[in-house]
Amino acid sequence: MNDRCCQPRVPNPRGRVLGMALVDYRLAETMELPDGRTVEWETIGDGPPLMWVEGGPGLWAHQARPEAELMSNMFRCHLVNAPGCGRTTRPTDMSEYGLTEIIAFFDAVRQRLGLEQVTVMGHSWGGLVAAAWALAHPESVERLVIIDGYAGERLDGLNPDEIRLESERCLQRHANAPWYEEAMHALALGDELDMTGNEELWLAGYRPMWALYFADPESARSAPLLKQFRDEMRYNLDMTCAWTQPPHNFDDVSILESLGAVRCPSLVVAGEYDFICGPAWNRPIAAAIPGARYVEIPGAGHMPQWEQPDAFKSALAGWMSR
Repeated sequence: MNDRCCQPRVPNPRGRVLGMALVDYRLAETMELPDGRTVEWETIGDGPPLMWVEGGPGLWAHQARPEAELMSNMFRCHLVNAPGCGRTTRPTDMSEYGLTEIIAFFDAVRQRLGLEQVTVMGHSWGGLVAAAWALAHPESVERLVIIDGYAGERLDGLNPDEIRLESERCLQRHANAPWYEEAMHALALGDELDMTGNEELWLAGYRPMWALYFADPESARSAPLLKQFRDEMRYNLDMTCAWTQPPHNFDDVSILESLGAVRCPSLVVAGEYDFICGPAWNRPIAAAIPGARYVEIPGAGHMPQWEQPDAFKSALAGWMSR
């Protein structure tokens, strides 16, 4: 572990220092659902309504502010903290982190906000939720955008060898970097860190790994974004463990074969060098959704909307114009 990870940091203007390393990055608003749960949320931009689903599972939604600001002249983007993130009520039962329950939560938020049909955009794990939301509530979802998503951890309908080779190629691109060995060690810790239940320890242990999520983490554009991503990260470990650990293992699903029932216009975007859920995961998603458009962003890893914002926004605008 790198001791420098645990040094005090100066939060952004919306942050409040909680302790040595944890900062409370608050969204602007809270509201109450009809069942009494508190939801933390905010909006950025102007235009038709968009609801963003953050990844993880367990990442707080403030980390999507760069995406919301990028699209601020195209959409009014609603950032919503999922259950147990930020000031959103933490479930009393881990089963409430299941896919059906998470979809119900986001759709209840949509209704409470007085929104009718919305564009649903999800990144990584959020892409799975967004697609499943479009399936479960076609009356609510006007458009669907999946960014470096996946259709579930099960490989039904996918090519495991293609996925493995793609991941290996993406990782090997960094093999000569001075930080590579430390990053790969952090990646290998996996479940060991997830099961600690200690968010501060988890954030410090995984900190070197996040460089692997960028195609070029040392570039003039990516380096400050990587630092921001690391420094502002907050995670709901209960949610992560509910998805990845017994007894729930909510990620042991596959909705790929169900995606033929999606009826809204859909866009699937993937970074060329995403080792975690890149083109080998996302091309089949686009192929399964009737009429979906697939766009692969060159020179990008797991977050093409950060690394190549102009290309991402151009792909989004081109698709919208259709």
